[in-house]
Amino acid sequence: MKRMLGSIAARVMPRTYHNLKVLSTVDLQNDSMLERMISYETEVRELRSELNEVRRDNRRVVELYDLVFARLQEDMPLRAKPLPADDSAASHGIAASDH
Repeated sequence: MKRMLGSIAARVMPRTYHNLKVLSTVDLQNDSMLERMISYETEVRELRSELNEVRRDNRRVVELYDLVFARLQEDMPLRAKPLPADDSAASHGIAASDH
């Protein structure tokens, strides 16, 4: 039964199964392994903190980009004026083929 569960776990979730096998052989009396695990945990915490900081910076950049883009759309002095809704050429008797 134990062997069958192990083979199913190895097929369904190979990385997790491998990690569990490695952890099952860890000797907590071995200081180097314990220190390494603590070091990894600390590094993961620091990386998560840095990732959150990068995400916050990315949000600020997006907000600033949106602000600048909106300001440029509002304040552009040389922006082309939209054409009137009615067809001015047709109202002056000019055919489209005459253009």
